[in-house]
Amino acid sequence: MNAAYDKLIQHLDSQDIGYWSRSEDRSVYADFRCEVGVYRVYAQVDADDNLFQIFGWLPVRVPLGARPAIAEALARINCGMRVGKFEMNYDEGEIRFQAAQILPDDNLEDETIHRLMNTTMAMLDTYLPAVLSVIYGNELPKDAVRHADPGRFGADEGDGEPQGAHD
Repeated sequence: MNAAYDKLIQHLDSQDIGYWSRSEDRSVYADFRCEVGVYRVYAQVDADDNLFQIFGWLPVRVPLGARPAIAEALARINCGMRVGKFEMNYDEGEIRFQAAQILPDDNLEDETIHRLMNTTMAMLDTYLPAVLSVIYGNELPKDAVRHADPGRFGADEGDGEPQGAHD
């Protein structure tokens, strides 16, 4: 084990967060209930690359016919995103959000864990409604993204691009 992984375990224990750990690859899994959905989260400390990563999965499998529209929605969401990114396994239809932090000297701080976990949960909760409305409501990706996050995309903007993307 390494110091960063030990810190991750200590942080989760101190917050009374239930999790499953895998010491062989220095990772943990946890489920979080948020305002919109329940999300499976995977956190890993990669000592070889000095990297702390968080992955959070949306609780939906994208049907094959909706994958092109969801790929467009995710591209629109990711454009201009400053922290993290959404990814879709096109063959399986699974969507996840990933955030990462380079760790200097195997040092992982509580603030880093807290920030990346909260960012992951916020992104999943913000954009799950857009994904669902594209899949099940036949909403256009640009409209779904704009409705999911009007503060970022502008409620009156018609192109679905982040505000300031062309500034």
